[in-house]
Amino acid sequence: MSAWHITLKDLLLLTHDKRALVLLLVLPLMFISIVGMSTGQFLTRDDDADRFKVVVVDQNKSETSRDLMKEFQQRPELSMSAADSIDSAFDVLRRGDASMILIVGPEFEARVDDVRVSDIFNSQNGLTAQGPAALDLTFESKLGSSGVGRLLEAVLYSQIIKFVAPIAAKKNPVTRAWVRQRENEEAEGDPVAAAPTSAQVRVQNNSVYLWVVPGFTVMFAFFLISIMARSFIIERDQGTLRRLLMAPVGTLPVLVGKTTPFYLTSVLQCGLLFVCGRLLFGMPWGSQPLYLIPVVLCTSAAATSLGLLLSTVVKSDQQVSSYGTTLILVLSSISGCFFPREFFPKAMKQISLFTPHAWSLKAFDAVLTQPNVDPRLIATCCGMLLLFAVTCFTTGWWRFRATARA
Repeated sequence: MSAWHITLKDLLLLTHDKRALVLLLVLPLMFISIVGMSTGQFLTRDDDADRFKVVVVDQNKSETSRDLMKEFQQRPELSMSAADSIDSAFDVLRRGDASMILIVGPEFEARVDDVRVSDIFNSQNGLTAQGPAALDLTFESKLGSSGVGRLLEAVLYSQIIKFVAPIAAKKNPVTRAWVRQRENEEAEGDPVAAAPTSAQVRVQNNSVYLWVVPGFTVMFAFFLISIMARSFIIERDQGTLRRLLMAPVGTLPVLVGKTTPFYLTSVLQCGLLFVCGRLLFGMPWGSQPLYLIPVVLCTSAAATSLGLLLSTVVKSDQQVSSYGTTLILVLSSISGCFFPREFFPKAMKQISLFTPHAWSLKAFDAVLTQPNVDPRLIATCCGMLLLFAVTCFTTGWWRFRATARA
């Protein structure tokens, strides 16, 4: 008997374990599909899912305010809608159907007419310093989203200043000629070419999958540690593990034979999730997708080695459920599987590097999002994953030998 025979035996057992196959292959696809439906990119595809939704209350109802709304509607990242009253606008905001409310006051057109070129460039007392109230504008956002709300308000107000600047420039004899020249150049241009195409307006939100798919891939790769531990428990209770140790084969071939099926399953799982991400959501694989191969292989090695170590620690099926689930959730939460690491505080980023998940996610991010992949970064991440794998496998082998002798 050799390690290959043990591998073949466990592969046959694993293929007949429907619960393990569902957990390792079907459940990750279900999670990603649910995220896809919730973001409007799968089955319920929504072209506005990735656009900031702004509801407008136009109390001015002038040509200037209508021109401002047309200016906003040309922005592909904004989705503008009108409300009849402030109360109805707040109802839309409370339902979560809008990110912000823009109230155009009744004096908006008069305030715009009063703007001069000096107000545009005066950073001390001009429009920039006075804020939206100078133009009788009011922004309202949800409670609890003050940071994002202020950022969106600043972006929208900068577009409003950009809209007001040509109006003020026409009143100045120095800048009036320049404005008319710009208008003539735009009028002589090709209106068809200048108009945004449907492909340009439709901003596909593939970026969400650039962290959702890798995050779930890494998390579910480590889900097999519970299945591995449960496999060892079953073989120990049935007495087959003792018979393997009594056979003319060392403990190392036994462990290699028992971990290889789970390693191959993990590699298959990771590859399947990335293929589904590409086919179902159009997720790009980066400029050099071949770098995904070593990252997947090293991630699977780290996961199976941790599963082997857990198998030598637990003594019952209840311990497998409690220890395995806790370990999976804790490592996934602090490493960035649930939330992108770039939004972590600095201290938390450093703590996350103690997990193999974080190194795997760093490598996936470098391959999927960077125009030029840094081979040294990929080598560093894969090296840390392999170091974790060797440490866990060696410790698990040492504990397994001690258990076998006992």
